[in-house]
Formats: sequence, structure tokens, C-alpha cells
Amino acid sequence: MKGLITLLALLPLLASAEVYRWQDADGNWHFGDQPPQEQHETLDIKAPPKIGQGERVREINERALRLRQSEKAQQKEQASEQQKQQNAIARQCREAKARLKRLHGRFVYHDEDGSVSHPTLDQVEIDKQEVRQWIQQNCTS
Repeated sequence: MKGLITLLALLPLLASAEVYRWQDADGNWHFGDQPPQEQHETLDIKAPPKIGQGERVREINERALRLRQSEKAQQKEQASEQQKQQNAIARQCREAKARLKRLHGRFVYHDEDGSVSHPTLDQVEIDKQEVRQWIQQNCTS
């Protein structure tokens, strides 16, 4: 257990230790942490960047958060728009059903110029059929 604690305590020192490189008489390269007696060079080995830390990771996390917030806002906006459309269709359905009821009673047509005309039975049946068809296509209940 003491050996493990000692190793963990020395680990940072090992990460920053100097590394030496030299070539033997046969042309083979050797590496070590102790300087050899032969001619050698010291290598400057830098520790790799820490993964999951630093400014770059923070920026990525912030962008991901902004993206999620933007997606939620879009979903909320789409839900609101769908609700508006459903409300408009429901209102139109109520109006169409009320018009169909009026077509069963006595009524007159008012033209755009304000003149009044009395519909024929055929015209009333055509209007009823058009309203029923519209209700069937657009209204769920």
C-alpha cells in the first residue's frame, strides 16, 4: 500500500522528467531517463493536453447549451403556432355548423351591393351540401 501511495506521489515528477536519446555504435537509437556516458541529446517532451478541460471544451459546452435552448424555443413556437391553427379551425367549424343550422330555417341572401335575394330550394340544397362537405373534411366532431 505504501508503494502505491509513493508511486502516486511521484507520478507528477515522472511526467515532467527529462528524457535522453542517444545512438549506439550499431546505429540503434535508445531512450532513457538517465543520461548515458556517451554523447546524447535531451528531448523536451510535453505532456499531452488534458482532455475535457480548458477554454475550448467550455466553448463547446456553451454552444451545445445554446443549441438546446434554441431547439426548445423553436419547439415551443411550433406548438404555439399549431395551437393557433387548431383554434382557427375550431372557430371555422363552429361557424360552418351555425351556417348549416341557418340553412334549415328561413333566410335571405344579402349580396355585396346590399341587395336581398330569396334563394331557390335547389340553391339551398347546394349550399347545405357544400357546408356539410367542408365540415366533413375539416372538422373532427
